[in-house]
Amino acid sequence: MDIDFVITGQRIREARKYRGLTADVLAEKVGLATESLRHIENASSKPSLSTLFKIATELDVSLDYITGRTPEPAVSMTGHGLTPEQEKMVQAIVKGVVPVIVENF
Repeated sequence: MDIDFVITGQRIREARKYRGLTADVLAEKVGLATESLRHIENASSKPSLSTLFKIATELDVSLDYITGRTPEPAVSMTGHGLTPEQEKMVQAIVKGVVPVIVENF
């Protein structure tokens, strides 16, 4: 199976933005020139497996997700195993419950 580098680039960009990282910051963290990372994200260059592994590790997503083999990141994009919607719901519940707990204990 070949890697779809268009999907790979899109997923790297999506995960990078989700993490709040600029291309400059991610490139520095994985030892690339910013322009090289931009070429990867735009699918105009094909990174090595080693580079893909470094990027996936830094973004805390699976290599299978980055390369398009799976539709969902094996490692949560939220870091808690929740979807963004679920995380917002949990945060709303916590914000409502904490004042009650503080008031009563």
